[in-house]
Amino acid sequence: MSQIHLVTRQIWSVVLALAKYLPVWVIDKLVLIMCSLVFGGDTSEHGFTSEHGDTSEHGFRRPAMGPLSMKLQTGANPVMDVGAYGKIKHGEIQVLPAMKSVHGDVVEFADGKRHPFDAIVFATGYRSTTKQWLESDGGLIGGDGLAARRYPDHWKGEKGLYCAGLAKRGILGSCVEAELIAEDIANMLYHRRSLSGAGI
Repeated sequence: MSQIHLVTRQIWSVVLALAKYLPVWVIDKLVLIMCSLVFGGDTSEHGFTSEHGDTSEHGFRRPAMGPLSMKLQTGANPVMDVGAYGKIKHGEIQVLPAMKSVHGDVVEFADGKRHPFDAIVFATGYRSTTKQWLESDGGLIGGDGLAARRYPDHWKGEKGLYCAGLAKRGILGSCVEAELIAEDIANMLYHRRSLSGAGI
């Protein structure tokens, strides 16, 4: 059974708005309460219970780690629901167990059942190619094409080189990095103008 945090776009917007003001654990609690009201689900392991059903009945069990904590620590994004969960609850979409093997157009699953499919799409993930085209990064980029340095010192390199979105911190992390980069550039330009105005 999949372990994911299912959220709506509105709920995640609340997360992004509160991230600058509240501790991560508080935001995780608030998100889980909102998700419980929207989707239902047993959240007793997070310190409260819900009477609105259980998402695990439909193939989704929430991880023990809260959604924002998981995003910041592992880079794993929650799944954004745009209506699919309602279709799953009503049987219009079927959630199947792990795939065991493929024989032509027939897929065998972990429970031993087989189903034919018109198309099979593999989502294999993303791999950065930065190291293939960047000649020198001064240790800013690792061998995997992502940030080599640990947060929060990962975004600024040498000779005006910056990186945003390469630290596995999602949209929220990318936004913070972009702000840091913009502020650093602004400070650098201000310093140059100050020196120029002073006749140095």
